[in-house]
Amino acid sequence: MVAWRRCRSMWNVTRRSMSNPISGCSISFDLAVFDLASLTTFIIAAFVVVIVPGITVSAIVSTALARGFKAGMLMELGAQVGRLSMVILVAIALEAVTAAVNASFFWIKLGGAAYLAWVGWGYLSSRSSISVDKSHTERTAWRQVVSGFFVLWSNPKAFLFFGAFLPQFVNPMHPAWPQVLVLGLIEMGAALITDTGYIVIASRARHLLTGQLALQVNRAAGAILIGAALWLALQHQA
Repeated sequence: MVAWRRCRSMWNVTRRSMSNPISGCSISFDLAVFDLASLTTFIIAAFVVVIVPGITVSAIVSTALARGFKAGMLMELGAQVGRLSMVILVAIALEAVTAAVNASFFWIKLGGAAYLAWVGWGYLSSRSSISVDKSHTERTAWRQVVSGFFVLWSNPKAFLFFGAFLPQFVNPMHPAWPQVLVLGLIEMGAALITDTGYIVIASRARHLLTGQLALQVNRAAGAILIGAALWLALQHQA
């Protein structure tokens, strides 16, 4: 109760309001404290963005189908580290980071596409079923985390969200880093909830698959990743 009263009092502290010409939303801040209406708008938008399956979700679901819940969550951990690294970079120097990302986006995109294609080919060319033993899963745990990190960094939607959408909710009259940190953590939380849901569904479906059907699903997962890689490579730089 004490914490809640303290939180409510922070909303009522004298604040400076400004209208964001890009988003058309009214944003109020006291240091790093957000106006409730604008914060609610951002939370809803964050869930809408992450709930739509994209490059990252496709990779995570493919991994959960092929290797199970634990592997899917390890890849999600890597994706969360990737999101956090983007948040930190934007918080340090918003405009400078955006310019650097735009300049190097072409090569980052190609690298991410090549990586997705390589992982997809591994699934597609595999002659084994989806099931793997525990020792193999343990040996590849770190690889799953790294995979999630690089898949997230190769996702154009993540660049657009952190580089273009999120800054619209940052008040330039106040320090950017606490605002970016709060908004970034909100997006990470939304992604964790939705991605975990996808992983649970995919890992449960995995246990229903045996024999030849399991092998076909394993190959389908590889085809999905290769298709995502081709789509990513053919996208024009924004």
